[in-house]
Amino acid sequence: MQIGLFPRPHQLPAAVADFVGREELLQSVVDTITPFPQVVLLTGPVGSGKTTLAVHAAHRVANGHFPDGQLFVRLRGSTPYEILGRFLVSFGLSVPGDFAARLSAYRDAVARQSLLFVLDDATSVEQVKPLLPHAPGCAVLVTSRHRLRLPHVVSVGPLEPAQALSLLGKQIGADRVSAQASSADELVSEVDCSPLALRIAGARLAARPHWPISLLVDQLSLDSLAHGGLSVRARLEETAGDLSPHARQLLGLLAGLGSPRLPSWAPVAAFGDVRGQSAVDELVSAHLVSVVGDDYVVPPLVREFAGQASEEALRRVLGGWLYLLDHARSAVYGGEFSIIRGSSAREVVRPDPLLRSDPLAWMEASSDRLCEAVALAAEAGLDELSWELAHRLVVLFETRTDYDGWQRTHDIALAACSGNVRGTAVLWCSLASLHISQSRYDLARDMTLLAQQVFEDLGDLAGLGLVYRNLGIVSRSSGDLVAARRWYQRGLAVYERLGDPVGHASVLQNLAQVDLYDGDPAGALERLSAAVDVCSGVGPVRVLAQINYRFGKLLAANEKRDQAFGVLTDALELVRAARDRRGESFVLYALGCNDFARSRFGSARTFLNDAITLCEAGFDVVGAARARLELSRVHRACGEPQLADELEAASRAVYSEFGLKPAMGDLIFRM
Repeated sequence: MQIGLFPRPHQLPAAVADFVGREELLQSVVDTITPFPQVVLLTGPVGSGKTTLAVHAAHRVANGHFPDGQLFVRLRGSTPYEILGRFLVSFGLSVPGDFAARLSAYRDAVARQSLLFVLDDATSVEQVKPLLPHAPGCAVLVTSRHRLRLPHVVSVGPLEPAQALSLLGKQIGADRVSAQASSADELVSEVDCSPLALRIAGARLAARPHWPISLLVDQLSLDSLAHGGLSVRARLEETAGDLSPHARQLLGLLAGLGSPRLPSWAPVAAFGDVRGQSAVDELVSAHLVSVVGDDYVVPPLVREFAGQASEEALRRVLGGWLYLLDHARSAVYGGEFSIIRGSSAREVVRPDPLLRSDPLAWMEASSDRLCEAVALAAEAGLDELSWELAHRLVVLFETRTDYDGWQRTHDIALAACSGNVRGTAVLWCSLASLHISQSRYDLARDMTLLAQQVFEDLGDLAGLGLVYRNLGIVSRSSGDLVAARRWYQRGLAVYERLGDPVGHASVLQNLAQVDLYDGDPAGALERLSAAVDVCSGVGPVRVLAQINYRFGKLLAANEKRDQAFGVLTDALELVRAARDRRGESFVLYALGCNDFARSRFGSARTFLNDAITLCEAGFDVVGAARARLELSRVHRACGEPQLADELEAASRAVYSEFGLKPAMGDLIFRM
């Protein structure tokens, strides 16, 4: 056999003329296969341009490094037996019928040649291995939508946005792109900078020069991304066909959940058992799901292609979020206290390290997805899950004074609970707490009374505890201390019966405030001491902070200003440790008032200005007005009447808007 007599095949397809960017990636492929030939895998999602890149790299090195020829073959749909036969024909050799004979003849043929092979669209490593030439002068470029176990791997992802716009411009004209820049940017973003999708979109626009780009954007869907034999859906169907049954099932479940970003535990929860982990690993290998940080991301076009989640899968994933929220809230509160539990099933999932070390930080980091979970449950008609998720999130909304998030999630859950009487009552009661935080006491009273009727009809003690506490606060805000005491006493009885130390301590603190207003500081001190005893060793840091805050105010009321400063300073450290911004604004206000009474005008200004800043950041208009009113007194004492008048006028305008009197406003904020 004379090797020199073999034909020299030159089978590389033409390189596309509109190849853009990728120069660094292209050079890395070239550098890997020269000067020492290697086997290189180019892997990436459907339509990312793997074949285009491989062909460009092959053309760049073909003649200078592989003079004996270049072979190109598409592996999808073919067997190694068939491909070996085609290679032997390319070398002008006869083709044996036996696989072993074909393989032997192939290895003999390439043994002393310098050849470049491009094996396009491989579906498995088993398909590739028999074709690898065990010859030092041969290089192989393999493209695959799967992460195959090959020595050298180059990941081919989407284009950069600027490169994607350049590719679109090469197809429809740079002037057209620049004239419709906003629509072009939107198109590029919608297709996630996929070269295949952009080529199809560009071809459709090029064939319709009268179309604005925005028209295609408005019509954009998986089915619209097809033109001239190219189809994104067809490529996705091919890739899905490579998957195991479990992976195909999980792809539908994850895509149908409606969320682009899923936590690490979601595949197992959605699938229903641990097989979900191996299935998602297969999806990641096939580039149908990507990993970003600790999360899994399902691209929009894949979600459209595969979305078919069962209600049960969605219920399990949402149950996982609820389980983690229960865990986080219990960690913050020291137990499941002052909460109303529904009938939703929890899916036991493993809390991540952040949740275990800092539950509030975990809630803040996960807040967007937790709010999204409320909406997903509502859209799926899972009303019980929707209201429970929204209700659990209140601890986060309170801490960071996120009143918009509080209102939005509860509105969504309320719409889903049209036939759920108890869930609706829980949300009414929770929204009443929101209105109290915003000094909207009439709204708070109305919503609480609606919830009261439902909870009394149901005999729901947990709900009634929250109702009675809210009605006590609302009554106290209007100066009706008799009614406030009555409601608080009812709440106290409920929490004693429930064995809820956090709720018990909270009501005791409020009763202590009523005692103080009634001129009974000894009674107030006794209740605060009882509150400390009740929640000793349990409950959140913010409960201890509230008790210290009230102790400090009690000391100040008894003219023990220096002692009050020490206790309030401790309270400030506690609310900051708990990241309770609203609580911090209260303590800062109390410190400002106390230092003003101690004639420490400079520090009083600092405390009050800091309180105003926090109130404004949390959209607490009345709280900011209260602090400004006190600040006006400081400025007046410092001989600055004009500034004092301006601050007082601004505060009175807010009090008037909310139907309050300055004295009553002060009473409200001594809660």
